[in-house]
Amino acid sequence: MRIRNIATILVLYCSSMAAQFTNYLGPGILTRGAGDIGTRAGQDVNLRFYISATGIYDNGIQPYGVDATGKLPVINGLWGTEVALGAYGVHKFRHARLGLDYRGTYRHYANNSFYDGTDQTLTLGYTYQKSRRLVFDTRQIAGSVSQGTSFGGSLPTVTDALISPASLLFDNRANYLQSSLDVNYILSDRTVLTVGGEGFGVWRKASGLIGMEGYDLHGTLKRRLSQRTTLGISYQHAHYDYPKAFGESDIDAISGIYATQFGRYLTLSAKAGVYRAEVIGLQQVAVDPAIAALLGVSSTIRTFYQKSTFPSWDFELTRRFQRASVSLRYLHGASAGNGVYLTSREETASGKFSFTATRKWSFSASGGYTKLRGIAQDLQPYSQFLGGADATYALTGPIHLTARYDARHQEIIDGVFKGTSYRASVGISFSPGDIPLAFH
Repeated sequence: MRIRNIATILVLYCSSMAAQFTNYLGPGILTRGAGDIGTRAGQDVNLRFYISATGIYDNGIQPYGVDATGKLPVINGLWGTEVALGAYGVHKFRHARLGLDYRGTYRHYANNSFYDGTDQTLTLGYTYQKSRRLVFDTRQIAGSVSQGTSFGGSLPTVTDALISPASLLFDNRANYLQSSLDVNYILSDRTVLTVGGEGFGVWRKASGLIGMEGYDLHGTLKRRLSQRTTLGISYQHAHYDYPKAFGESDIDAISGIYATQFGRYLTLSAKAGVYRAEVIGLQQVAVDPAIAALLGVSSTIRTFYQKSTFPSWDFELTRRFQRASVSLRYLHGASAGNGVYLTSREETASGKFSFTATRKWSFSASGGYTKLRGIAQDLQPYSQFLGGADATYALTGPIHLTARYDARHQEIIDGVFKGTSYRASVGISFSPGDIPLAFH
């Protein structure tokens, strides 16, 4: 699990939220509620739906298993069609805000129907102002995905999501659910206290990949020093349980928070602190030669316990324009792993650009790098590079042309494993609306 961005405070966003509800929301409504879910190019979008049909070409699919020679198989040159149904956007109520991103797909490969399948991703956020001082944030993230490269094109649109392409080392079915609730109490016009929690889980189809279930509890105190700058402090306790591995982990993290706004559209949020990881599990160890001769075994299983402390930080820079937005993020914290790597130290650098050029064109691009280092596992570090871009063109009325390309490179250091995959797709979509269709 990532150390979540519990109190990332974007001053520009906070002021806009205050305008939507009342003047009593204070210096920071957390992004765990509606946040920027459903927005496009940094702007609110009315709820809209779409249906599309595309031609797809997939290369480098990495299924879970080995071939007749004992090597990992790689599936190349799959081509076929994919049908998608989706909805996204924002709906504002008098004292609430709802954000939605949903995409469901079904794919069929004309030359190998064994890899046909369906993927579903849902991100739903709701923020409700109960009174002048009390605001509730709730968020639901859920889905079922089976291919890391195509999944990169339909990621949950929030920074604290448990699931990501890096959590799909193999192209194998993973089901996930993440539910959160936060209560914000506005102590004064400058100070907000937040407490909350969430439950989550990832369940993997392959018997050799390890699923995870867990929860976290967190609290944050934020105070606005000026119209543009906010300081705060946060604490989080997270618990991961790995049923197949007979292991579990507890993470305790404390961080300081700083957020500021430069000019009208540029915001910086920073979070730095430390976290302590306590890991319990089973490991296989070699036995003494004399004991091996006595018992006739060369290894045995034993329990282990490890406590470690690491630094953590999370920086995000966002620039919004009239029709576009750019964001850069660097994260160093804890991760729940990817089914092979369990509790891990995670390092991530990512960037995203989205642009609605005219009433005809929209464009987005994103890319990133992730590295996992197992905290209590004797494994070489795992790294992944991911990038993608898409464009849509409003052909006539509700009819849009669409195109997208995604690529992913995975590597286990020292050449233990290397793999590259990519997907290209071109299609047509139906989506009524006044602005171009935008998937991200």
